[in-house]
Amino acid sequence: MENDTQTVIESPTSEVCNWPGQRLRQAREGMNLSRQDVARKLRLDADLIQALEDNDREALPAQTYLVGYLRNYARLLNLPADSIIADTRANLQPTSTLLPDNIEYRNPQRFEALSRLVLLGILVALILAMGYWFLSLEPEWLSRWF
Repeated sequence: MENDTQTVIESPTSEVCNWPGQRLRQAREGMNLSRQDVARKLRLDADLIQALEDNDREALPAQTYLVGYLRNYARLLNLPADSIIADTRANLQPTSTLLPDNIEYRNPQRFEALSRLVLLGILVALILAMGYWFLSLEPEWLSRWF
């Protein structure tokens, strides 16, 4: 009988989550710091520290704030902040999908047209005010001009 070999199929590495929360948690525990200690030092809420470590996307702030919080957290634990942030960005949604659907965004062309109209109105009002002032001068002043 021949040896039967079994083929083991491993999951591709692209499915492995590179969220840095586990690294942060291990480093924090290695320094004997509690979540409350880290929260106090970073002036953040302890629930946010837990969300950072657990990748709780519902509790995480917008990407701009998240990057800043991760950078400060990594620096506190003497970890390479750029590596932590790069791992985080690889797992985040594109920024365009983070914008809320219930906000009406202004059309920049419409805003430019409105600003031009307002500027034109101010210019017309200024010309009319100068004309009124000029016509309200006494007649002897008018004779100097004409």
